[in-house]
Amino acid sequence: MTVGIVANRNKDSGLAYAGEIENFLRAKGVVIAPEGQKADFWVVLGGDGTMLRAAREAAVLDVPLLGINLGNMGFLTDVDRQDGFDALDKALSGEYESQKRLMLIASGGLALNEVVVGKATGAPMKFSVYINDAHIDDIRADGIIVATPTGSTAYSLSAGGPILAPYGQMMVITPICPHSLSTRPWVVTAEDRVRVIPPGSANLVLDGESYSTINGPDGIEVCRAPVSVTIIKTASVPFYEILRKKKLLY
Repeated sequence: MTVGIVANRNKDSGLAYAGEIENFLRAKGVVIAPEGQKADFWVVLGGDGTMLRAAREAAVLDVPLLGINLGNMGFLTDVDRQDGFDALDKALSGEYESQKRLMLIASGGLALNEVVVGKATGAPMKFSVYINDAHIDDIRADGIIVATPTGSTAYSLSAGGPILAPYGQMMVITPICPHSLSTRPWVVTAEDRVRVIPPGSANLVLDGESYSTINGPDGIEVCRAPVSVTIIKTASVPFYEILRKKKLLY
């Protein structure tokens, strides 16, 4: 078996924990793949940000991800640091569940959590929103989020969007600070095409990272990506129990 290691140096000082993981795997007869190369799976050491960055590469290579949380929330990871070796044992012996997660594509870039079209100036902008070429609304806001079920517990949730089960095939369109009491999020299918047209220059942000600037009358189209990422889950904890554990439900 071949396993890759993706470590966040800011979360793993001196890559000490990554070294322990590598020694553990080698002792099991596992071949360590160079970072970014095809493997049976990658073990990701960090938080949600590390998982998001790894997901974009892993989806293209069709490599599953096993996340060990070294950060704060760790919503995408499988287990916390103290349970990392047990999780690896289960992954190596096939005792796990694989979850395919929907990803989005916009302007050629991939996102596991969300695509954000945001204002480029200090004032709110009027964004025109289309679904399958049908004009739905003109929304005066700081921006528009198009999120996956995985991303529904991230930025979209903070902006007032609903929580979607991560294995669902849906997208949620959530305005950011809309200047209207009647504006609400939309839930659409994963097969729909969402187009957001700002009145001028706007920022395109994928999974929290600035991607490009949008200019022109066509705006940006967001739709299901041709690839998806596979998340390994060795801990049999129901999704709604995870929400409570992470303090998203009380």
